[in-house]
Amino acid sequence: MLCLSIGSLSAAARKFNFEKWTILVENSSGEVSVLYGADTLLSGSNAVWGADNHRWAMRQASAYRTTISDHSDIYGSGKLISLRATYGVQQVEQRIYLYAGKPYLHTELEVSAPDGVALNYMAPVSISQPYSLFKERSREGLYSLFIPFDNDAFVRYRSIEFGKPTESYGVTAFFDGGSRQGLVMGAVDHTDWKTGIAATTSPKGEINSLQLYGGASSTITRDLIPHGKVVGKSVKSPRMTVGWFDDWREGMELFGDQCATFAPKLPSLGARPFGWNSWGALATKVTFQKSVEVSDFIHDHLQSHSFENEGTVYIDIDSFWDFGFRRDQHKIFVEHCHKNGQKAGIYWCPFTDWGGNAKGRVVRDMDYRWEDVYIRAKGEPVRFDGGLAIDPTHPAVRRRIELQIKQFLEWGYEYVKLDFMAHGAYQSDSYYDKSVPTAMQAYNQGMQYIVEQCEGKMWINLSIAPLFPGNYAHSRRISCDAWADIKNTEYVLNSLPYGWWLDHIYHYNDGDHIVYKDVSEGENRARVTSSAITGIYFLGDDMSKGGSPEVKAKVVRSTTNPGINEIARTCPSFRPVEVARGDRGADMFYHRGEKYLYVAMFNYSPRKVVKHLEKNEFVTVDGVAKLIRGTIVRDAWYRKMMRIDDPQTYAKGLVRILLEQDTIQYAGKDGYCLKKKTKEE
Repeated sequence: MLCLSIGSLSAAARKFNFEKWTILVENSSGEVSVLYGADTLLSGSNAVWGADNHRWAMRQASAYRTTISDHSDIYGSGKLISLRATYGVQQVEQRIYLYAGKPYLHTELEVSAPDGVALNYMAPVSISQPYSLFKERSREGLYSLFIPFDNDAFVRYRSIEFGKPTESYGVTAFFDGGSRQGLVMGAVDHTDWKTGIAATTSPKGEINSLQLYGGASSTITRDLIPHGKVVGKSVKSPRMTVGWFDDWREGMELFGDQCATFAPKLPSLGARPFGWNSWGALATKVTFQKSVEVSDFIHDHLQSHSFENEGTVYIDIDSFWDFGFRRDQHKIFVEHCHKNGQKAGIYWCPFTDWGGNAKGRVVRDMDYRWEDVYIRAKGEPVRFDGGLAIDPTHPAVRRRIELQIKQFLEWGYEYVKLDFMAHGAYQSDSYYDKSVPTAMQAYNQGMQYIVEQCEGKMWINLSIAPLFPGNYAHSRRISCDAWADIKNTEYVLNSLPYGWWLDHIYHYNDGDHIVYKDVSEGENRARVTSSAITGIYFLGDDMSKGGSPEVKAKVVRSTTNPGINEIARTCPSFRPVEVARGDRGADMFYHRGEKYLYVAMFNYSPRKVVKHLEKNEFVTVDGVAKLIRGTIVRDAWYRKMMRIDDPQTYAKGLVRILLEQDTIQYAGKDGYCLKKKTKEE
């Protein structure tokens, strides 16, 4: 039966078992199939490597040798299965790492040759024959995820129905929207390669083709030329993870943990930042005087009314500070913030030239012009969003970083918002450092240098930036820019349901500045809530003396709400309850704390449902709606009790949460009963 379920394998296949894992390796082709329990995760995968348009597959090799041995690394202890083969002068090895008690494995591909190799494509997982991933499916449908490479150009996450092609970057998931079972796969290593996942699927739950590979290059990665070639006596692919989960959301969180194990988070610099950023309203008109006035307003009206975290508020001046501040005013501004019990922040773009002055010097003490440091594709400087990308490995760029951050530290800034970081991750024809052939190697080098210059004294918040790696910043914007109205809230809530897990890689996600302006109170509450359930909690309106009195009154009313501020202060990014279809934002999120269940956008009590089931043993979603009609709940915004008079919207979400809490279970006929406890439970 086992061989039939993965049809292509013959009786000559070697079989390796470890806990729930079964790995089968075809002796004549090197094809690999992976089962976790009774579920086939990969069928007939045959590793592929190549350069430019040339591809070679493991099935073209010879002299296959497969071994299994004990293994231990930073992820745990278990077994290492090694498949070795020969292709001409090249020695090829695929390694599969199995870990005790873990629902995921790791795999990587390594190719070596006496005279070296140069590769820009390596796929440890490559499948070209259909197989059934989901033997059964729920009415909610089957989906895959599109995860973008960065958050530039107002890109959106997407859930893609089975039957439509999938292209994702860094990681993806294939999952059932009802049962939530799913396959999560991606790269935990982002040092050398941009990683892509390409797949075709069928509505019946089949994977028709699948490639998990290093060497991604497309308009989504912002590259104009192919991925650079990794060169050496031996070249390794990214380390890839493949796992099967009862809940794909847990799989995404565990994926984030794996990335953070490979590249640990920066040491913490304290509690989640509460504060203000000038770009939301002042934008290009930010000045020293206005920033001082905002600092005073926040001190006088907000800080003593719960808008703070561990006694700290950040006042962050964004772009155009170099026009609105004299050099001698920075220390004065920082000291003023300190007097108000605040920390001062500033903004910078280390990997872009906004001036476009190709002949001008990059730094005064080095004889390099801007044209010397541009990232070039086909010989031409690369420009995106109006900024010219510059080479993170160039000594003039490094000197510029050194001087600027040293200046920030001398002024006393303790927070820096770094923007347009993805410009440093564009593929270049070549880099100043000739040992660096790929964009990710250049980006890692530049980011490491920034971290070193900050000396652990500045909170690093990334604005526009690649999702990976996460070990060079304390926080990162989860979306592109967001302002006041409901469309902007919806945009942030498109990123959150598929990117909430990124706070397992960074300390915190950032939902961008909260801007009130002249939109409705309801839109304001929605925007504040979207930020509170995401992470970094920054305001963005003009609260200087010249700012709108009506807007400032709104800020005071909303930002001094203890219930909302406590959520922002203590909760991680909220999980989605339901799948957001397509590229829409989700409308239901939750966080299960030690004492409380927090539900965003609404809150209600499950006690009536539980009491009903204790007596009646069965309830439908419609029955839940009837039970909670008229339920009195506490609204976090208004700090008052209110009645649920339109419960149908909430009933389905309540059922899903009770299922997740193992309070109830499906009982057939579209109904539910109390979860039956085992003796162990």
